[in-house]
This record gives sequence, C-alpha cells and structure tokens, in this order.
Amino acid sequence: MKVTDDLFQLIKSLDQSEKRYFKVFATMHIKDAENNKYVKLFDAIDSQTKYDEDMVRKQFQGEKFLNQLHVAKNYLYNTILKSLRLYYSEKSKVNELMDLLRDVQILFDKSLFRQCRKHLERAKKIAYAYEKHAQILAILDWEKILARTSAYAGVEEKELLKYYSEHKKATENLDNINEYWNLTMKAFFLKKIQGNIRDKKELKKFNEIIKLPLLQSEEKATSFLSKTFYYNIKGLYYHTNKDYKKLLIYCIKLVRLMESNPLLKKEDNYIASLYNLLLVQIELKKYNDALSTIAKLRNIDSKSPTVLAKIFVTSYDTEINLYLRTGEFEKGISLIKDIENGLLKYREKINKESEVLFAYNIAYLYFGIDDYDNSLKWLNEIINDSELKIREDIQCFARIMNLLVHYELKNYNLIEYIIKSTKRYLSSKNSLNKFETLILNYIRKLINAKNEEDKNYIFKEWEKNLLSVADDYNEIKASEYFDLNSWIKSKISKKKFQDAVKAR
Repeated sequence: MKVTDDLFQLIKSLDQSEKRYFKVFATMHIKDAENNKYVKLFDAIDSQTKYDEDMVRKQFQGEKFLNQLHVAKNYLYNTILKSLRLYYSEKSKVNELMDLLRDVQILFDKSLFRQCRKHLERAKKIAYAYEKHAQILAILDWEKILARTSAYAGVEEKELLKYYSEHKKATENLDNINEYWNLTMKAFFLKKIQGNIRDKKELKKFNEIIKLPLLQSEEKATSFLSKTFYYNIKGLYYHTNKDYKKLLIYCIKLVRLMESNPLLKKEDNYIASLYNLLLVQIELKKYNDALSTIAKLRNIDSKSPTVLAKIFVTSYDTEINLYLRTGEFEKGISLIKDIENGLLKYREKINKESEVLFAYNIAYLYFGIDDYDNSLKWLNEIINDSELKIREDIQCFARIMNLLVHYELKNYNLIEYIIKSTKRYLSSKNSLNKFETLILNYIRKLINAKNEEDKNYIFKEWEKNLLSVADDYNEIKASEYFDLNSWIKSKISKKKFQDAVKAR
C-alpha cells in the first residue's frame, strides 16, 4: 500500500501559534495516557524535512500503536483539524456565524425558543455584514419555524411579510451571483482553451459573452461577489484584446471595491487584484504607480505565513522585473539581500518555480551591472540542478545567458564547448528556434574574430539578422527573458548594457 504524507503536509502547513493551540487542545481532548503518544507522534513528524515512515517506526519501536499506525495517523490528522476548527472559530466572524446556527438547532431541540431568537439576531447581523446570502436564508427559515412553533403568537403580519421580502432579496442575490459566476467560467475556459487570441474571428465567442445584458452595466451586479465577477470578466476580455488602458480601469475598480469593503475583502483575492493591477501598470510604463502598488502589497498586515510568503514572492519578483525592464539594475541589486532573507524565512512556503525565477532574475541583474562572476554564480544554481524538472523556458535562457557571460569574461577557450552543450540541451527540449540559432552562430563568429573591427561588423550583421525574425512569435517571447537587442546595441555603440536598455 502506498504511504501517503497528508498528515506530514498538514503538520508542516501549521504556523507556530496553530501548533501551540493544537498541543493545548490535545491535553484537553485526549486522555493522558493517549496524549503523550499523539503529541510525540506530532513532534516526530514535525521534526522531519521530508516524510519518512520508516524513521517514525524506528523512533517508536515497541509502541503498540505501530501495529495500526495508519489508524493513529488518521486519528491525529482529524484531531488537528478539530483543533483548527476551534482555533479559527474564535478568530473568524463567518465561523462564528456557522457556530451560532449550530447552537440554534441545539437550543430548539431543548425548546429554548427565546434563546434561539437571541442567537438568530446575532447571526443575522453577521450574515448581512458579510453578505452570506445562503446563511440569511437559513436564518429566515429558522425565524419562520419559531413563528410557526408559537402559533404566530405575538407575530404581526408586517413581520411575516418582512420574512418574505428578505427571503426574496437573498434568493435574487444568490441567483445574481450564480449568473455572474457562470459567465466568469465561460470566459475563463474560453481564454484557457484559446490562449493568446490573434485574430478577430477567434474573438467572436468572447464578444458574444461580453454583449450579454448582465455585462452592460456594473449596476446589474447586486452584491460584492457579483461585482468582483463583473470586473474580472471585463478585465479578462480587455486582456485578451490587449487593450491595457481599459484593462487598467477594471483592475483599479476591482482593487477599490475590495478596499471599500474590508469585511468582505479576502487576503488572497486582494493580493491577486493588486498583482494584476501591478502587471498592467508596468505594461503601460506607469512605473511610479507600480511602485506605489508594490508598497501597498507589502503593507498588508497578515498573520498568515502563507499569505506573507505570497506577498514576498509577488512584490519582489515584480519589482525586479520592473528594474530589468527599465535598465535600473542597481536598484534591483539593492533588493538581493532582502530576497535572500525572504527565501530563507519562507523556504517551506515557497515553491521551486519561484526560487528558479529569483535565481534567473538575480543573475540578469548582475549581468546588467557587468558583475559577471556573480551572474555566473546564480546561473549555476539553475544549470547545475540535475533534479530541476520545471520551467524549461528559464532553464533554456539560463544557458543562453551563461554563454553571454562567458563571452563577457573572455573565456573563449570554454565557449566552443558551451555552445555545443547548449545546442544539445536546446535541441533535446525542442527549443532550438531562429532566435537561439542566431545566438549560437554569432557567438561562435565573435570568438573567432581577429580584431575589434571584425567584431563590430559581426554585431551589426547580427543586429540586422535579428530584425529579420522580429515578428517571429518565439523572438517576441525571447525578448521577455533577455533584452538581446540592447546588448548588441551596447556593443556597437561601446556603451554600457544598462544604458542601452534605458535608451531603448
């Protein structure tokens, strides 16, 4: 039977306060004799960097629970979840709402109807404040049940009519949300299937969606959630059309909607909305606005290590890309220490892809200030990782930049070997396109050039041939990874690479 690491993943997802709460919870909810066993098992698994069941069995050799370790693990897993439910019920108003409704059922079964009403009043305030329309319906059903139970004694007709109108409004809001959700899914899957739409014919289906009555005015979206769907659909449409000015409008609207509703603003959604706004601001070269959005991201006060890790990755990755795009490499270099500290601090919350992207972009920053030794150090983090199975695009461009670094370091005796190994690697990934072929060919020409005049001629010829593939999709994508045009211009004009990037 395959050994699963669900328990390990759950334990590793806990922050220190959640772990402390679990241990307090365990002392109160597990018998003393049992308590030591489960808390020790918890600590043993928590101490591992990778789940190793053989080590668990060795550590607890002689313990009876090893005969049915899967049962013990399952019990511990469920106990942790119970502790988390209680932990967050004390922190979340929405969890408090669900607890109140559960309490109402208990009180009703005991015929404590007056106490039921008090709980429902509290629940109703929370439900309306947080736009929990399904729970509003549940509360109204309880209010109707209580009225019927008392044979409508002391209940006026206008109160019963109010139940009806509230029920109708909550139902309409739920229907409205469901309709916008449906349109969002249609738009999302259309984009997912078609990807980058390149001609007007492919836009036909999206145009049919965007012309529907619900998408003609944001006033038709009657709730916070409906409006978020509305702005996302509009944004997705203008992103598909590459109409970034209109996309910016809806990104701003979405951020403002969230900021105006702090009770309904979920951290993950708010971070995503700020990130999307940030990307559009950079695309439109609104760099000062982008830096303000980055500052807003970093000012989010969260207690969740997972959220803080996401903020770290999102804000620093985007700020580096901004400086790479503008040629302000020194400003990017000033972030490296913070990035290294963040990668260490959030190492358990950051995925491998983010680590690879940081390594590549830091190598690019060092290349930009002519610090080729440090650039090479970070490139080797990627190239020498034999277990790296993701982001083949980054792996390919790391090897291309590696070639340029060795050219700048004048390691001409190594370059022929590097060209061959790079060509083999790119061919194995079916990635050897015109852009990459030109790089390999012209680097070979450069190391065989007899003098600086010949090199200058080769660079000018390279620049001309690069223009011939300028409209090629792969060349367009390549420029997002490395600004080869500016590097070639810097060699022709005898300027610094970063000056050529800024000029461009």
